[in-house]
Amino acid sequence: MLAKTSAGPDLLVDALPSLASLPRAGLVSGPTPIEPLAGLPDVYLKRDDLTATDYGGNKIRKLDYLLADALARGRRTLTVFGYAGSNFVAATSWHARKLGLQVQGGLLPQRPAVYVADNLSISLHCGTDLFLRDADSGIVMAAAGRAVRSLAGGRLPYWIPPGGSNALGALGFVAAAFELQSQIEGGLLPCPAALYVPFSSMGTVAGLCVGLALAGLPTRIEAVQVVSDRHAGRDALGRLIDRLARLLRRHGIRLPQTDFLMSRVSVRTKFYGGEYALATPTVKAAMTRFTEATGARSDSAYSGKALACLFADRDAALNPGPALYWHTFSATALPPGVVRTPLSQVPDALKPYWAFARVADGPGAPPECIYA
Repeated sequence: MLAKTSAGPDLLVDALPSLASLPRAGLVSGPTPIEPLAGLPDVYLKRDDLTATDYGGNKIRKLDYLLADALARGRRTLTVFGYAGSNFVAATSWHARKLGLQVQGGLLPQRPAVYVADNLSISLHCGTDLFLRDADSGIVMAAAGRAVRSLAGGRLPYWIPPGGSNALGALGFVAAAFELQSQIEGGLLPCPAALYVPFSSMGTVAGLCVGLALAGLPTRIEAVQVVSDRHAGRDALGRLIDRLARLLRRHGIRLPQTDFLMSRVSVRTKFYGGEYALATPTVKAAMTRFTEATGARSDSAYSGKALACLFADRDAALNPGPALYWHTFSATALPPGVVRTPLSQVPDALKPYWAFARVADGPGAPPECIYA
C-alpha cells in the first residue's frame, strides 16, 4: 500500500485538502532543516540535501509523487534522462529499486568530476539499464526502441522527463513551499526576500513559484542558470507553470495568472560559465567557501553555480534583506551498501569517468579534481 503522505505532517494536504487523493511514495523523511549560513548575516540554508536519510537531494521531493503515480498506474519500469553524472538518474535508481521498480537511464556526456563515477555507481548497483548517447535525439531514439521492446511484456515504461520536471513532479515543490511557510511561522527564519536555487530542468523553480504564491509568501526567486538556454529558459518555465496550474485546477485550486507568477522569478545567467558542470574559478571559490562554512557537500553542476550567485550578490550588497539558499545536492555521496563500481564491471562508454576519478583520488591530484 502506497503512503498518501510523506513522513510527518502533510502540510500540503492540510492547506489544500483536495490534493489528498494524489498518492505519495513516502520517500521524504520530514521537513528539511533550516540553518544560518555562517559568515553571511541574514542568510539561511534550506538543507534539502537531507530529504532522505539514505540518499537525499531535491529530486526526492519530485520522486515522492512520480514513483507513487507509476505504481498506481501498474508500471514496473521507468525511463529517465540526464547527464552522465545525473543526480536524478542516481536518485531514481536508488529509490525506485526499494519499491520494486526497474529503471532505464538515458545519459548525455558531460565534463568529468569525482561525483560522476559515484552517481553512475549508484545506478549500476541498482541494476539500471544505462545508455549513453551524444545528443538528445539519440537518447530519445534509444529510449523509444526500449519502449517498443517492452511491449512484449504488455506494459510501456513510465516515461519521466529530465529532472522529474513535469507538473506532477513540480508539485513536490509546491509542498516544499508550504513546509517553508511552516518553518517561517515557527520562527526558524524570517520570510526571505530572495530565494536562491539552481535552474535546470525547471521543476524546482516552477513548484516553488506556484507554492510560494499559494502559501502567501512574497519571496522572489533567484533562479541560477546551470544548463544552456536550449534546456531551460523563461518561456519554457512559463509553459511548465501553465501545466502545473492545469493540474491544480483539476483539483479545484486556482492560481494567479502565469505572467504574475513569473514576475517574481529572476533567471540569472552570469554564473553558468558556458558549459554544464564546468567549475569556473568563481564556482570553485564558492564551493570551497560553502564547505568551510557548513561542512556540507556541493557540486560543480548545480549547487556551486547557485552559491556563486548568492555570494556575489551578498558581497556586493545586492538583494538586501533576508535570503535563503536552497541546497539541492545529496548529503551522502553513496547510499548505504553502495561502493564505487570496479572498473572491470563498468560499461566501456562510461570508463573515462572512472579514469578521472582514479586521478582525483590519488596522490598529487590536480586541485580541480577536488570539486565534486
